[in-house]
Amino acid sequence: MSKFIKIKPLDTLFFRGGKPFNAGSDSWADSGFLPNPSVIWGALFSVLFLEGKVKTTDKEKLQIKNIYLYNEEKTTILTPAPLDIFVDEDRKYYIAKYEDVDFISNYPLKVISKIETDKEVAPIENSFIEINSLFQHYVNKYEKNLIIYNFSDVFITDYKIGIEIDSNTKTSKENMLYRIDLTQFLDEWSFLIEYECDVEFKESGILKLGGEGKTAQYSKVDEPIGLQTANVYRKQVLEELESKNYFKVLFKTPAYFNCGWQLEQKGLVCANVGKSISIGGWDMEKKESKPMKKYIPAGSVYVFEKNGKIELKSEDSEHYKGFGSFELLMI
Repeated sequence: MSKFIKIKPLDTLFFRGGKPFNAGSDSWADSGFLPNPSVIWGALFSVLFLEGKVKTTDKEKLQIKNIYLYNEEKTTILTPAPLDIFVDEDRKYYIAKYEDVDFISNYPLKVISKIETDKEVAPIENSFIEINSLFQHYVNKYEKNLIIYNFSDVFITDYKIGIEIDSNTKTSKENMLYRIDLTQFLDEWSFLIEYECDVEFKESGILKLGGEGKTAQYSKVDEPIGLQTANVYRKQVLEELESKNYFKVLFKTPAYFNCGWQLEQKGLVCANVGKSISIGGWDMEKKESKPMKKYIPAGSVYVFEKNGKIELKSEDSEHYKGFGSFELLMI
């Protein structure tokens, strides 16, 4: 049974991207749009480990199901916005329409997506969608239901300038100045984690989060009303999908597949996929860095024809950390 925990960072956060960084040859450290699921999982697992409730071999006892952004005051729940939503210069949003096409020599799939407007549009990036708005659109077929939040609606961006220090002379090294991008939640926002676990967290406590081990508060919470109402709409969408020939998969967290973006799945007919992201990490048992892998980003959208069983679990060995979380939607 799913449980919920809120994580409220108390300071700026830095989430390393996959690009290698070396002071001197690089002046700008690559940072991520949001923490990878493994960062959230690692912070929570460390709490249980330090309390003696789990061992390093008990990793799958903690399974992250979903990671949301949460405004407790307004009961607002956000998830990364689908990458098949576009916006024009007047901030009007459009969801791509999907239709069958004749054979195109350089296009490997049988369905194409298009935007029904003459205006110039661009895909929305670094954006979030209110979870109820996501489902209401597919129930009511109305773009004005879309409630989109920009990154600046949730986070303040900042940066830090640093310089590498010589360990022998204790003075700064020449040409070793670098910059790190930082993010900080606006006061009313936090992470909301849906998880399953064989052992219990304390009602509240402190954990370390992000590339610099910044302090954050955590507290167990009941399922928010925003998710309860979303479950009603989700049920309606799934019922309507029974009579449809196609369905859409929205990935809410990054996912890894052995064959890259073009999944080895029968029935795949179209995709709107963002630029791949590189994710590595630290192996607690082996005490060494893990090899980098390329993941499709959160917000990526795939369209399938209903002609057989679909297996969409992230194909890495650490899917329990929250990678590959998705929603089924209509086209």
